Amino acid sequence: MLLVSVRFAVGVRIIAGIILLGSMLAPQETFSASAHIAKFNVQEQTTCEEEMLATSGGREVVRGKVYNVLIQVAGRYGRAIPHIYTVPGSMNMAYIGASVAVDVRGKILVGQQAAERFGPTALTGFFAHEMAHLVSDNETLGCNDYIVRDPQIEADADALAARTIGKRPVEAFLARVLALTKGQNWDAKRRLEVLRHFN
Repeated sequence: MLLVSVRFAVGVRIIAGIILLGSMLAPQETFSASAHIAKFNVQEQTTCEEEMLATSGGREVVRGKVYNVLIQVAGRYGRAIPHIYTVPGSMNMAYIGASVAVDVRGKILVGQQAAERFGPTALTGFFAHEMAHLVSDNETLGCNDYIVRDPQIEADADALAARTIGKRPVEAFLARVLALTKGQNWDAKRRLEVLRHFN
Protein backbone atom coordinates (compact mmCIF):
# COMPACT_ATOMS: atom_id res chain seq x y z
CA MET A 1 0.00 0.00 0.00
CA LEU A 2 2.79 2.43 0.90
CA LEU A 3 4.59 1.61 -2.36
CA VAL A 4 1.44 2.44 -4.33
CA SER A 5 1.05 5.71 -2.37
CA VAL A 6 4.66 6.66 -3.03
CA ARG A 7 4.34 5.80 -6.72
CA PHE A 8 1.12 7.76 -6.91
CA ALA A 9 2.72 10.76 -5.20
CA VAL A 10 5.74 10.60 -7.49
CA GLY A 11 3.50 10.25 -10.55
CA VAL A 12 1.40 13.22 -9.50
CA ARG A 13 4.52 15.31 -8.82
CA ILE A 14 5.89 14.43 -12.24
CA ILE A 15 2.62 15.36 -13.89
CA ALA A 16 2.38 18.59 -11.93
CA GLY A 17 5.97 19.44 -12.77
CA ILE A 18 5.67 19.01 -16.50
CA ILE A 19 5.24 22.45 -18.00
CA LEU A 20 5.81 24.12 -21.29
CA LEU A 21 8.99 25.87 -22.36
CA GLY A 22 8.89 28.08 -25.38
CA SER A 23 6.96 30.93 -26.83
CA MET A 24 3.24 31.36 -26.42
CA LEU A 25 1.28 30.66 -29.60
CA ALA A 26 -1.83 32.57 -30.51
CA PRO A 27 -4.91 30.40 -29.92
CA GLN A 28 -5.88 30.49 -33.58
CA GLU A 29 -2.56 29.01 -34.72
CA THR A 30 -2.70 25.36 -35.70
CA PHE A 31 -0.28 22.66 -34.66
CA SER A 32 1.51 20.38 -37.07
CA ALA A 33 2.48 17.26 -35.17
CA SER A 34 4.42 15.77 -38.07
CA ALA A 35 6.84 18.71 -38.08
CA HIS A 36 7.80 18.06 -34.45
CA ILE A 37 7.65 14.29 -34.01
CA ALA A 38 11.21 13.76 -35.22
CA LYS A 39 12.53 15.69 -32.18
CA PHE A 40 11.91 12.91 -29.69
CA ASN A 41 10.92 9.29 -29.40
CA VAL A 42 7.13 8.95 -29.72
CA GLN A 43 7.23 5.32 -28.55
CA GLU A 44 9.06 6.34 -25.37
CA GLN A 45 6.54 9.14 -24.83
CA THR A 46 3.60 6.74 -25.32
CA THR A 47 5.07 4.19 -22.89
CA CYS A 48 5.68 6.88 -20.28
CA GLU A 49 2.11 8.19 -20.61
CA GLU A 50 0.67 4.68 -20.25
CA GLU A 51 2.77 4.02 -17.13
CA MET A 52 1.84 7.39 -15.63
CA LEU A 53 -1.86 6.83 -16.19
CA ALA A 54 -1.68 3.28 -14.79
CA THR A 55 0.26 4.42 -11.71
CA SER A 56 -2.08 7.32 -10.99
CA GLY A 57 -5.24 5.32 -11.66
CA GLY A 58 -6.29 7.88 -14.27
CA ARG A 59 -9.50 7.00 -16.12
CA GLU A 60 -10.43 8.60 -19.41
CA VAL A 61 -13.62 10.67 -19.35
CA VAL A 62 -15.76 10.74 -22.49
CA ARG A 63 -19.00 12.26 -21.20
CA GLY A 64 -20.45 14.21 -18.30
CA LYS A 65 -19.93 17.65 -16.75
CA VAL A 66 -16.14 17.64 -16.99
CA TYR A 67 -16.12 16.51 -20.61
CA ASN A 68 -18.82 18.99 -21.64
CA VAL A 69 -16.84 21.89 -20.20
CA LEU A 70 -13.70 20.71 -21.99
CA ILE A 71 -15.58 20.55 -25.31
CA GLN A 72 -16.53 24.22 -24.93
CA VAL A 73 -12.99 25.31 -24.03
CA ALA A 74 -11.34 23.32 -26.83
CA GLY A 75 -13.78 24.94 -29.25
CA ARG A 76 -12.71 28.41 -28.09
CA TYR A 77 -9.10 27.46 -28.81
CA GLY A 78 -10.09 25.99 -32.19
CA ARG A 79 -8.49 22.71 -31.21
CA ALA A 80 -9.41 19.04 -31.10
CA ILE A 81 -10.76 17.93 -27.74
CA PRO A 82 -7.85 16.61 -25.64
CA HIS A 83 -8.08 13.34 -23.81
CA ILE A 84 -9.17 14.02 -20.24
CA TYR A 85 -8.40 11.68 -17.36
CA THR A 86 -9.68 11.86 -13.80
CA VAL A 87 -7.33 10.76 -11.05
CA PRO A 88 -9.13 9.25 -8.03
CA GLY A 89 -8.79 11.01 -4.69
CA SER A 90 -6.64 13.82 -6.07
CA MET A 91 -6.90 17.61 -6.15
CA ASN A 92 -4.05 17.98 -8.67
CA MET A 93 -4.50 19.11 -12.24
CA ALA A 94 -2.01 19.04 -15.10
CA TYR A 95 -1.34 18.35 -18.72
CA ILE A 96 1.13 15.75 -19.91
CA GLY A 97 4.03 17.51 -21.60
CA ALA A 98 4.54 16.64 -25.29
CA SER A 99 1.40 14.48 -25.32
CA VAL A 100 0.23 16.33 -28.43
CA ALA A 101 2.99 14.55 -30.38
CA VAL A 102 1.37 11.17 -29.77
CA ASP A 103 -2.04 11.91 -31.26
CA VAL A 104 -2.28 15.72 -31.73
CA ARG A 105 -5.06 15.95 -29.10
CA GLY A 106 -2.90 15.94 -25.98
CA LYS A 107 -3.80 14.78 -22.48
CA ILE A 108 -5.10 16.65 -19.45
CA LEU A 109 -5.41 15.14 -15.97
CA VAL A 110 -7.80 16.44 -13.35
CA GLY A 111 -8.07 15.17 -9.82
CA GLN A 112 -11.48 13.69 -9.08
CA GLN A 113 -11.85 15.91 -6.01
CA ALA A 114 -11.09 19.02 -8.06
CA ALA A 115 -13.63 17.98 -10.71
CA GLU A 116 -16.26 17.53 -8.00
CA ARG A 117 -15.46 20.74 -6.11
CA PHE A 118 -15.05 23.12 -9.06
CA GLY A 119 -18.19 24.74 -10.42
CA PRO A 120 -18.62 25.13 -14.20
CA THR A 121 -16.95 28.57 -14.33
CA ALA A 122 -13.88 27.53 -12.31
CA LEU A 123 -13.64 24.29 -14.31
CA THR A 124 -13.74 26.34 -17.52
CA GLY A 125 -10.87 28.47 -16.21
CA PHE A 126 -8.87 25.39 -15.26
CA PHE A 127 -9.29 23.78 -18.69
CA ALA A 128 -8.48 27.07 -20.43
CA HIS A 129 -5.23 27.24 -18.42
CA GLU A 130 -4.28 23.64 -19.27
CA MET A 131 -5.26 24.14 -22.94
CA ALA A 132 -2.91 27.15 -22.98
CA HIS A 133 -0.10 24.77 -22.03
CA LEU A 134 -1.16 22.27 -24.71
CA VAL A 135 -1.31 24.82 -27.54
CA SER A 136 2.05 26.26 -26.47
CA ASP A 137 3.83 22.93 -25.99
CA ASN A 138 6.86 22.78 -28.27
CA GLU A 139 7.72 19.22 -27.20
CA THR A 140 11.14 20.09 -25.82
CA LEU A 141 10.15 18.26 -22.64
CA GLY A 142 8.25 15.01 -22.65
CA CYS A 143 6.56 12.77 -20.15
CA ASN A 144 9.88 11.51 -18.72
CA ASP A 145 11.24 15.00 -18.04
CA TYR A 146 10.77 16.45 -14.60
CA ILE A 147 11.23 20.15 -14.08
CA VAL A 148 10.27 22.61 -11.38
CA ARG A 149 7.20 24.71 -12.06
CA ASP A 150 8.06 28.12 -13.43
CA PRO A 151 5.69 30.76 -11.99
CA GLN A 152 6.13 32.96 -15.08
CA ILE A 153 5.11 30.16 -17.43
CA GLU A 154 2.06 29.50 -15.28
CA ALA A 155 1.17 33.22 -15.39
CA ASP A 156 1.67 33.20 -19.18
CA ALA A 157 -0.75 30.27 -19.45
CA ASP A 158 -3.27 32.21 -17.35
CA ALA A 159 -2.86 35.22 -19.65
CA LEU A 160 -3.40 33.14 -22.81
CA ALA A 161 -6.43 31.51 -21.20
CA ALA A 162 -7.85 34.93 -20.27
CA ARG A 163 -7.32 36.21 -23.83
CA THR A 164 -9.05 33.13 -25.22
CA ILE A 165 -12.06 32.72 -22.92
CA GLY A 166 -12.06 35.88 -20.79
CA LYS A 167 -10.67 36.71 -17.34
CA ARG A 168 -13.69 35.68 -15.28
CA PRO A 169 -13.30 31.87 -15.61
CA VAL A 170 -9.55 32.00 -15.00
CA GLU A 171 -10.08 34.19 -11.92
CA ALA A 172 -12.77 31.78 -10.72
CA PHE A 173 -10.36 28.85 -11.16
CA LEU A 174 -7.57 30.53 -9.15
CA ALA A 175 -10.00 31.80 -6.50
CA ARG A 176 -11.38 28.26 -6.08
CA VAL A 177 -7.86 26.85 -5.68
CA LEU A 178 -7.23 29.47 -2.98
CA ALA A 179 -10.51 28.65 -1.24
CA LEU A 180 -9.81 24.91 -1.28
CA THR A 181 -6.33 25.46 0.15
CA LYS A 182 -7.63 27.93 2.75
CA GLY A 183 -5.54 30.70 1.21
CA GLN A 184 -2.29 28.74 1.56
CA ASN A 185 -1.44 28.36 -2.14
CA TRP A 186 1.00 31.25 -2.67
CA ASP A 187 1.31 30.48 -6.39
CA ALA A 188 -2.45 30.75 -6.99
CA LYS A 189 -2.57 33.89 -4.84
CA ARG A 190 0.21 35.59 -6.81
CA ARG A 191 -1.22 34.51 -10.16
CA LEU A 192 -4.66 35.80 -9.21
CA GLU A 193 -3.16 39.19 -8.29
CA VAL A 194 -1.29 39.32 -11.61
CA LEU A 195 -4.38 38.31 -13.56
CA ARG A 196 -6.50 41.01 -11.90
CA HIS A 197 -4.11 43.59 -13.36
CA PHE A 198 -4.22 41.97 -16.81
CA ASN A 199 -6.04 43.93 -19.51
